[in-house]
Amino acid sequence: MTGQPLPSGSQPADACASPNVAAMAGKPLTAAVAANPGLSGMSDGLDRAGLRTLDGMPALTLFATSDQFLAAFPFRRIPLLWDHPEQLATMLKQAAIAERLEPGQLRGAHTTMAGTQAIVTTDSGGFRVNGVKVVCRQLDITNAAVYIVDELVPQR
Repeated sequence: MTGQPLPSGSQPADACASPNVAAMAGKPLTAAVAANPGLSGMSDGLDRAGLRTLDGMPALTLFATSDQFLAAFPFRRIPLLWDHPEQLATMLKQAAIAERLEPGQLRGAHTTMAGTQAIVTTDSGGFRVNGVKVVCRQLDITNAAVYIVDELVPQR
């Protein structure tokens, strides 16, 4: 997909499909995101924002927006973000925490790399971050725990 709108009638890859989640294992964060075809929009955003540097961090948590959402709203189609990588980086850092949070540590308030708050709650459907549903997770990434969400995490 590479940040382009999908052709009419096409569907984005399912980021939570077992083979796509398994493809992320054992890689550093940005390589893991790039290995999942259902996170291609997120991968494009990380590249454009110059955030490959996240691979050098020892521990992270990322709430990665799936292509299920980004197919309708790709970063490349939002000039305010795509034409200003520093603003895109700030937005993406609102979905990143500079520590690795396993599921048992996830609930509660956490300061993001952008200085905003990620409030993680639970309900009968599982985890939510700032009200956005966590649809699946991949914890076997070398330097991160990645929780895949079904839309952009709003700022708090």
